[in-house]
Amino acid sequence: MTVATQNASPETAVKLDFSLTVLGSGSSGNCSLVSSGDTHVLVDAGFSAREVCRRMDAGGFQPEQLTGLLVTHEHSDHIQSVHTLSNRLKIPIFCTEGTFTSAVQGKRFYDWVEIVPGRAFDVGKLAVHPISLPHDAEDPVGFRIECGDRTLGHVTDFGYANGLVRESLKGCDLLLVEANHDLEMLKTGPYPWMLKQRIASRLGHLSNEAFFEMLPDILHDDVRHLILAHMSETNNDPRLLTLQTKRTLRRIGLEHIPFTIARQNDPLETMKI
Repeated sequence: MTVATQNASPETAVKLDFSLTVLGSGSSGNCSLVSSGDTHVLVDAGFSAREVCRRMDAGGFQPEQLTGLLVTHEHSDHIQSVHTLSNRLKIPIFCTEGTFTSAVQGKRFYDWVEIVPGRAFDVGKLAVHPISLPHDAEDPVGFRIECGDRTLGHVTDFGYANGLVRESLKGCDLLLVEANHDLEMLKTGPYPWMLKQRIASRLGHLSNEAFFEMLPDILHDDVRHLILAHMSETNNDPRLLTLQTKRTLRRIGLEHIPFTIARQNDPLETMKI
């Protein structure tokens, strides 16, 4: 086991190449690529190793470029090929002890770097701040990632936006935040009652309504882009979500902020942060 370097100190007031490529996001798999110079890290790997590599190639990246794997939690749609990619590419897995114990320990992998919510660490040119999240997993996290004078907020899989989450996402230049389900669609949809309760709970997934409610607290005039992630294909409607997001941004006076709904089946174009 390796312990992550704490007290990260990113280069301030320096403009560096810094980008996000969402390789896929939804109920069946989640994976993003964060890059700066020769530093390339995956946030989760919820597809097969072959599929992750295929999507990286489609985005113009090679798996051999990867520096490490940041893992949010142990659910299969986030961790499916984490250990395989670590072992094959000889790159470390960065996750909490709870995630490691529940999903990585006992499998073949290259190295584990333990991270602790609230303690920043460096991965190459990136300064990573893990954010503790309310979700039904063993010590799940989201990430606030800084590079030079730019900041990315990458947070999915949480049941409600508590004060810590809101505070951690303030001031970000690009935001990827969960908008998982429409409450009425979930209520009347085909899922078993117990699963509906889990999704709608404070340890489940963020509803559209809760997402809209938190936007005034986390957005500002200079946000470059807002990505709506982890959308349920069963309990959400991208057309409705798009309309409601436009209305919400207009209501809070931030209609100039561009937004995109992340796709399950193919990558988004690389976005500069």
